[in-house]
Amino acid sequence: MISGLIAISIIAILCTAKANIAVTFTKEYFSEKYIQYLVVFGCWNSFDKMNFFRRDLLNNLTISYVPIKDNIEINTILKVNYYKLGIILDIDCPQSEIILEQFDENRLSYNESFFWLMITESNAVPIDFLRDLPLSIASEITVALRQKDVYVLYDVYNFSHRHGGRLNVTYMGYWSFDDGLRNELTQYKYKRRQNFHKLTLNVSIHVDHEPIPDFHTYILNPINRHVDTMMRYNYILIVQLMDYYNITMNLIRGTTWGYLVNGTWNGILADMIRGTVDISATPYLFKPERFDACDYTVQTYIAKTAIIFRHPKTSDIHNVFLMPFTEDVWYLILIVAIIYWLTLLLTVKIELYFDNYPKMCTLDTNPTSETALITAAAICQQGLSDGPRIYSGRIVFLSLFLWGLLLIQFYSASVVGSLLSESPRFIHTLKNLSDSSLEVGIEDMAYNYDYLAKSTNPAVHELNRKKIQSSKKRGVEPFLTAEEGLKKVKRGGYAFHVDIATAYKIIEDTFSQDEICDLEEIQLFPVERIATAIRKHSPFKKMVTYGLRKMMEHGMGGHLSYIWQPARPQCPEGHNEIPAPVALNEFSPALFSLFMGIAVALFVMLIEMYIEHRKRRRQRILLEPLEVFSNSGISDLEQFDFHKIEPND
Repeated sequence: MISGLIAISIIAILCTAKANIAVTFTKEYFSEKYIQYLVVFGCWNSFDKMNFFRRDLLNNLTISYVPIKDNIEINTILKVNYYKLGIILDIDCPQSEIILEQFDENRLSYNESFFWLMITESNAVPIDFLRDLPLSIASEITVALRQKDVYVLYDVYNFSHRHGGRLNVTYMGYWSFDDGLRNELTQYKYKRRQNFHKLTLNVSIHVDHEPIPDFHTYILNPINRHVDTMMRYNYILIVQLMDYYNITMNLIRGTTWGYLVNGTWNGILADMIRGTVDISATPYLFKPERFDACDYTVQTYIAKTAIIFRHPKTSDIHNVFLMPFTEDVWYLILIVAIIYWLTLLLTVKIELYFDNYPKMCTLDTNPTSETALITAAAICQQGLSDGPRIYSGRIVFLSLFLWGLLLIQFYSASVVGSLLSESPRFIHTLKNLSDSSLEVGIEDMAYNYDYLAKSTNPAVHELNRKKIQSSKKRGVEPFLTAEEGLKKVKRGGYAFHVDIATAYKIIEDTFSQDEICDLEEIQLFPVERIATAIRKHSPFKKMVTYGLRKMMEHGMGGHLSYIWQPARPQCPEGHNEIPAPVALNEFSPALFSLFMGIAVALFVMLIEMYIEHRKRRRQRILLEPLEVFSNSGISDLEQFDFHKIEPND
């Protein structure tokens, strides 16, 4: 009897010690991974469960025990509101494979949400048990081989079971009661799992332009680098990513990025949803509707588009010769000129009244018109041969010319300065552009159609209505290629929305220096950071993120930007100091004034000729009786009392 009690006590002590070791190992293992919630699948008896769960060491862990059996609601058990869940599986239990089968049947993934600890007392890792599991590069599975009071740990994963990858078993370390947990895998997971051993992944790229000379040469080399820039730029990053992980790329050419049409995705996104594409080499804008179709990784490219146009020389001032003075000043000049004219006329009238000199010049015979001409000549700094003779008239005369000198100095300096200085620029916003006389075009790209249709910006809607839709109604196609649109920009009077990486190269090759200096840019879209996208819930998400982030931080993005993105053509610093030639439209008011003066002079001359002709004809009519008498032989005119005939009688 006593010996039986002693045996039971020894067994209880041994079981308690064993349970204490298991509990301590469990706590230390999952504490290192910052996991507090555990689910245990096992075939323990009541005594084992009691010994395990009554340990005070588990006071920081929340543990659920689920016995292994058929028809377990594993989906309900494992779907919890925790980012990380620890799962302990006793693979020595007879039906332990049932848990893995049901895990797979419920479409649960071996990803970083589930940290598996598979415990066995076997001396080797059960390869056959693990080989067919749909593991991936993201899997977190540790096999613990219990050898007395020591747990030997192995890290188990597959690069991608779906792609034909092989199972990898790596020694991780051990745990003992004396030494605690000794983990030798201290590198970041995706660093130590870097070598994929030429595993093949499917990568897709879409380009909008015809590849020259062939598809593979075109996307790898900066041939016509100003077209399909961001797609080819990002493809080079993906190629380097594949080299970094030693992955073989199966390249697929996509039809388009992927847009939601009648509730169905097309293009590369449709291929991702079907599972035929793993990674998109074509980067994507962040759009809410795409969040359910793909996962975004690293922002690798800054997409800049702009409305580019040659800024008009002036805004609302169409006559450079009226520009120096405001309307009020012009009216004041007119009033002062009239005052000078009347004052000068008064002095001439006084001079004619008091002087008895014979009338020798037009100032004496026609003082009104002549003083008006003197006033106009003074304003225009033109001299006349006639001038007043009395001192008061000369003082007015000199004062008039001095005022005209100051006036012409301010006027001419303003006109010349306006031609030498840079023209004011007044189109700075989409609203200004909508209200201007410029026509607007859009580069014929799929994302432009999508943005115009879905934009919530009122200024974009107004521009679309006033400029783009109205062009369609007039039969003018607003969507053009970059080359066609920039040709119109070069001619002036046209604004074109285009990818600046495309535009800058064309501008540099085809625009003159003056045309480049006239260019102005307005943002239609905000500057977007474009990201590499992968298949939704892909196990490669963190792997791709880590690799791309590493390359971007090491300067690869900046290096590729220097190769693939043309710099903006610069206007020389001293360009504004170079006198600009006066355009015909700016000089046209002077020509108009000249021709109007000639026309008025001709008209007045014709009137004068007509009046003179009538005057002479009337004189001939009145003198005809004298000719009749002369022809009749009357020689002695004194016998007749002729009345002197005046023309005005």
